[in-house]
Amino acid sequence: MSLELVNTLATFGTFLVIAGTAIAAIVQLRHARSSNQIEALAELREGTENPEMRSAERFVRHDLSERLRDPVFRYQLANRGAMTDETQLLWSDILRVGNFFENMGALVKNGLADSNLVLDIFCTRVRSNWEHLAPVIAIARRSIGDALWENFEYLAILSEDWIAAHPKGTYPAGVRRIGLKDEWLEADKQYAASLAPA
Repeated sequence: MSLELVNTLATFGTFLVIAGTAIAAIVQLRHARSSNQIEALAELREGTENPEMRSAERFVRHDLSERLRDPVFRYQLANRGAMTDETQLLWSDILRVGNFFENMGALVKNGLADSNLVLDIFCTRVRSNWEHLAPVIAIARRSIGDALWENFEYLAILSEDWIAAHPKGTYPAGVRRIGLKDEWLEADKQYAASLAPA
């Protein structure tokens, strides 16, 4: 075997080793990215399921709009130094929800959480919380400016667009559905009708 042939084979072998290493590195990066995505998603799910967050969301969705009718409450939101202890507790709930979705929006915006995955799971929750918090955000932005919860706003826009693009959900086309029988439909209609004022 000539020296030139040995040298050529050695160079080719080196190329194969380098190419194999590069491919292995790319595969590892993809696995690491997938692992990071799974971890980010798990943390987001844990955040939405903790009792404090559930309680805060319940306030935001069910009681906040009534509280906002009170000019004293709105004044205290706009002037945090004037907040009573009760308003401070409610403000803590508002902050918990707003900050959670602000952080989620930052993760999506910076590519640390896959936007399609986050939107597929959380889009209606994001939109609902944004809609309920919008009046508070407007009040707070009077003094703080538009930077307040801008990542939450970004995520809310993405959520609106996602919902508009998937009005019937994201169930894969061409996959059969399971036919569900609503066995309580008639009984529930009758019960609802019995509750209506006569």
